[in-house]
Amino acid sequence: MKMKCLIVDDEHIARKILSDYVGKVPELELVASCSSALQALNHIKNDRIDVLFLDIQMPDLTGLDFLKILPNRPATILTTAYSEFAVQSYELDVVDYLLKPIDFDRFYKAVTKAISLKDSKADYPVTASPSISPPTDKLFIKADSKIISVAFQDIIVINGQGPYVQLITVHDRKIMTLQSMSKLEEMLPANFHRIHRSHIVNINHIDSIDGYMVRLKNHTAIVSKNKRDEFLKLIDQHNLLGD
Repeated sequence: MKMKCLIVDDEHIARKILSDYVGKVPELELVASCSSALQALNHIKNDRIDVLFLDIQMPDLTGLDFLKILPNRPATILTTAYSEFAVQSYELDVVDYLLKPIDFDRFYKAVTKAISLKDSKADYPVTASPSISPPTDKLFIKADSKIISVAFQDIIVINGQGPYVQLITVHDRKIMTLQSMSKLEEMLPANFHRIHRSHIVNINHIDSIDGYMVRLKNHTAIVSKNKRDEFLKLIDQHNLLGD
């Protein structure tokens, strides 16, 4: 089944380029091309939209503000001439961030991510068989076109890298997967704690804490200033702090 796309950009030439690019990809089908976020709302409400190509700087309602009000967001690829919004956009779990002028190779790479994300979700049905209990000691993630099993106890630290996350294990194995930090955080047991926008640590593997630096085996992570007090209280509750 083709992935249905919606383009939202206030520039006619930008919409034309993206429409032409969509037409070159057999897996995609263009539903509509809109000049404003308000115009796009009707399509989001009434049509099935799998992929949203969204400009950021638009009159009346910016692309980022538009994303914030959507209850069920499609896989979103931002298209913009402004690189300064990259960090904020990834906090909204976008699939990719394309800087204008956009060439087809870069466009296709972003589309491939969206397709992989859809396939990954298809691998994990929402309703599980009542006769099978999901495992509680491991995580199944999709990486390198395979589904990989990783024991929670083996994970040392998880690092966010844009729309991807990297899991580092006790065997110094590094696994990269297309997933948001916030969604992955929901799957983790209580011994994992998010200490930074880009770092989740397994407190069972902490060797030392020096100021804002956390050392775990041969790896380090940074505690953000606004999370440090909460993190130290958590450590204290696990009896890891001396007198």
